[in-house]
Amino acid sequence: MAENKTRCKKVDPKIVAYIAGGAVAGGIIGYIINRAGFKNVAKVLKDKNIISPNIGNFIEDFDLKSFTSKAGKDFEDIGED
Repeated sequence: MAENKTRCKKVDPKIVAYIAGGAVAGGIIGYIINRAGFKNVAKVLKDKNIISPNIGNFIEDFDLKSFTSKAGKDFEDIGED
């Protein structure tokens, strides 16, 4: 009986706190991006020099709708084989 108790490892509460905190922070950031718009948030981050100009230029060129339509066409091409 004593051996069974020593074999059971308890989860460190710090790990649970980090995971929960990351989930909450991710949810808040996702909500802000959803409300303000992805490109607006990226523009603010670029203007404040929080992200590098190269990444900022990549984000400006990135269009989610065209990306999803291109990806959809690629998946259709795969299905035709």
